[in-house]
Amino acid sequence: MNPEKIERIFWLIIIVWFLLRAFLLGCQYIGNTDEAFKMEVLKYFSEADIEASKAYSLNGFWFKAIYGTIHLLTLVLLLRFGFFEYLWTKITNLVGEGLFKNDLLFIICFLLILQLLSFPSSFYFGYLRENSAGFSNIDLFGWFLRYFKVIIINITIQSSFFIVILHLIRFFPDKWPLIVPLVSVIVVSISMLLIPYLITPLFYNEKPLESGELRDKLFEIANKAGLIVKEIYVIDESRYSKHTNAYFSGFGNFRRIVLYDNLISSHTPDEVALIFAHEAGHWKYNHILWGISCGFIGSILCCYLIYWLFGCISSVKWFGLTHIGSASVIPFFMICFFVFQLFFAPIESQISQFMEAQADKTSIELTGLKEVFKNAQIRLAKDNKSDLLPHPYRVFWLYSHPIAIKRIGFAD
Repeated sequence: MNPEKIERIFWLIIIVWFLLRAFLLGCQYIGNTDEAFKMEVLKYFSEADIEASKAYSLNGFWFKAIYGTIHLLTLVLLLRFGFFEYLWTKITNLVGEGLFKNDLLFIICFLLILQLLSFPSSFYFGYLRENSAGFSNIDLFGWFLRYFKVIIINITIQSSFFIVILHLIRFFPDKWPLIVPLVSVIVVSISMLLIPYLITPLFYNEKPLESGELRDKLFEIANKAGLIVKEIYVIDESRYSKHTNAYFSGFGNFRRIVLYDNLISSHTPDEVALIFAHEAGHWKYNHILWGISCGFIGSILCCYLIYWLFGCISSVKWFGLTHIGSASVIPFFMICFFVFQLFFAPIESQISQFMEAQADKTSIELTGLKEVFKNAQIRLAKDNKSDLLPHPYRVFWLYSHPIAIKRIGFAD
């Protein structure tokens, strides 16, 4: 295939991405117009609840629509007009060639450029919108402090990961499509085990749940699920926001369930027990391991596809694909990642929705609190201002959880 044809295919893919994104944004703006569906929602929510959820969903809609387009277009144009090639040449002339010279410095510079491009969106949705909706508990200085902390951690982790990947590609020029996914799984697994001990303390004060009726109830649920729980932890999310949530991390003997302090303070013990049982459902069905396995399969397919196509696509000079083991190829493949992430989003969203439905089922089975489950879903949807009338296409394509009315109906 000649370079001109490859270039045309690339631009066609970019155009399709813009059209698909515009379609999904249109779905968000329109919402679900089915009157029968709305009447079902009104059995559990008021018109005011629907209006509040829609207002929060569309807060910053045009900013997201325009800026998201600008973000990808800027990266593509920087690549097309040789900025990244120029940056690579300048860095190489400055520090010389080597994995821990021009490669590492280029990776750090590229990640900083990504952070710079995403800052307006992060600030708008992470600070301005959260404040206007009444969710935020921190001032501007506190937000910036947390934001820069996240940047430092992300760049450190991501640059280290890229260096490991490039080293594997250079050391195993023919076997890297299999070795890279294997090492990635190991790195991700180790990271999941270390995050509660290394990263979480940088942002939260974490402590065991206090002894009492709630703690006893949660341990009873864990025993019913056949889970060995040494401790249940609480983090002080209230220092940042009013959001309520719970999550679990790790696997094997290193699994942990964590509750937000907002959850405990704003929900009844039965509601907290149900949400805990939901997380126990994820634990029971080994959803993290399933997620890692799916990611492993996907990364193998991607690596072999890159391996087979690299010689062909590298013929387009402005792609910057000089050598598969060079950091100079990262901008092109990062753009591809952004684009294809949207194309394949339904696979991830449908797997996630299936897992969430399994966890919901388990939470009701373990507690028997069907009516409390419904009330808890109503409460969570109101507290977090979840969109109550989302467009079904958008739900199918992007949502990681079943929508509120579906979860309420599931209990019935």
